[in-house]
Amino acid sequence: MAKIIPIHKNKENFNEAVKSLSNLCKEDLQSINTLILEKLDSSVPLIHEIGKYLILSGGKRLRPLLTTSCYNILNNQSLKSINHIGLAAAVEFIHAATLLHDDVVDLSKDRRGNLTANEVWGNKTSVLVGDFLFSRSFQLMTKYGNMETLKILSDTSVVISEGEVLEISNDKNLEMSQDTYFQVINGKTASLFSAACQVGGISGGAKDNEHQALKSFGTNFGMAFQLIDDAIDYSSSSKTMGKNIGDDFKEGKITLPIILAYGRSNNEEKKFLQNVISNPKEDQNNFKLTKELLIKYKCIEDTLIRANHFADIAIDSLTIFNDNEYKEAMIKLIETSVKRLA
Repeated sequence: MAKIIPIHKNKENFNEAVKSLSNLCKEDLQSINTLILEKLDSSVPLIHEIGKYLILSGGKRLRPLLTTSCYNILNNQSLKSINHIGLAAAVEFIHAATLLHDDVVDLSKDRRGNLTANEVWGNKTSVLVGDFLFSRSFQLMTKYGNMETLKILSDTSVVISEGEVLEISNDKNLEMSQDTYFQVINGKTASLFSAACQVGGISGGAKDNEHQALKSFGTNFGMAFQLIDDAIDYSSSSKTMGKNIGDDFKEGKITLPIILAYGRSNNEEKKFLQNVISNPKEDQNNFKLTKELLIKYKCIEDTLIRANHFADIAIDSLTIFNDNEYKEAMIKLIETSVKRLA
């Protein structure tokens, strides 16, 4: 069984790990940001305005960072390609488009401490600008990619959509299985992490076994990352990773801690959870009582066990690569990602 890493320590380590890896990829990230700004340009000023508002609102550029890291971990000095720059920008546009659509679907009002685009400009505009960003991503794919990277990113766009619809179809379903939930977070989070890593590796001339290793790294990192996000929502005391504590609860989202709690609860507790998930904002005390249930049944601890399992697989997938500063920084990124807290 994987060792549980306490969630209440090493507060800044993940941010520091992201910064360290970003410093290694500094030139690439500057080129990626320049290209993103260039491709946000549009003859329709509102598209440019909303795109900049979302993409430049303080995110970590984690997915493009994975693309350039997986390109550089190969240390292929014979390549002078900039294709990974364009594909990293494509990945960020896909991510930004899904954020716009998700905020509309979830009726979200806040992201990273700012009002969501749909709250400022309305749902219709946000959905259409999301469509524009998706379209821009495909332009970038066709310019900087090949048939293999185009297939990976287009297939991933389908998987993301399937994950979103699967989540909606299980809205408020407390009897959702863990397998179904893992399918949801693979679609909504891990699939794009994986794609970001794969296209970086392919651009860097990855051999088949290296490609598969980077695919595994991205998938398992994404799974661990999302599980920790789920745990943070019920275990932290201030803002982290662009969300307020209790956001998932207030939206009545079914995440792994809730699935575990419901399965382990007695009949009276099950009725309580059914009520609070159906009407999460009805009573402010419900969040406190729900957290007490999660503690009683060790739901946060077990969520962390699962996250550490995926994190271990991600780290092990990098063993085929020669030791270098990128590999070391990517391992640190994984190790600290399962220690996040607010």
